[in-house]
Amino acid sequence: MAYLRRIRFILLAALIGTTPAGATPPGYFVDSTQASAERPRNLVVSDGDFTLSIQRSCYTRLEERLMGIAEATYPPRDSLLVLAIERANEIGSDSARTPLWWCDGLGVSRVPYAVTAGALEFYKNLSERFRHHNFWGAWDHNLFWTEFVYKATIAPRAEYYVEGQRFPEVFVVEMNLAWAFDDGTFVPQSIAHRIVVLAPDGDVLAVQGDGETLETVSFSVHRRIGYTAKVFR
Repeated sequence: MAYLRRIRFILLAALIGTTPAGATPPGYFVDSTQASAERPRNLVVSDGDFTLSIQRSCYTRLEERLMGIAEATYPPRDSLLVLAIERANEIGSDSARTPLWWCDGLGVSRVPYAVTAGALEFYKNLSERFRHHNFWGAWDHNLFWTEFVYKATIAPRAEYYVEGQRFPEVFVVEMNLAWAFDDGTFVPQSIAHRIVVLAPDGDVLAVQGDGETLETVSFSVHRRIGYTAKVFR
């Protein structure tokens, strides 16, 4: 049944066409360049102290296209800037002229507000840089380890509900991102989850999970005896 539904959705999308996504939720927008950019389907680097795992589960050209649109869907830039100002957060000079997926943190301490292609690329690049012992982004301080995990899935749904609103015949993309590092004193971890509901033609109908990132901080096992520090956010 699921296979037949998937085929039906593919045929429906072919009849509708492959126009860019347009009906995004208020304030949200799709970065068309990122929507069509190539990203690794499966990439696991588990050796050493700086590891990463990327798993993007999509099995047809349509699913790959829709997942790309979901990953390229960004929250309202103005809203994130307002949040940063209200919370007195520093977001860095790299926030200029780029789609925002964060409103807090610099470099290795950046906290994701939304799971997007930009977030995926940012943590992937950090991980690869650290693996080459280049600690730019960690203020040139050697880190003991980092771990980056990203998982994305897509599935057709006969119907899907968001806050009481019913969406028939849609695709649902679920994205999970986890980032953690050990700086010798603390081990911060950020876990973010996002759901994007799309029509078969690529229109983004609903987004859930943005701004609900779970942050935890524990003490490093490398913490120096007698050393104390406060974390201000």
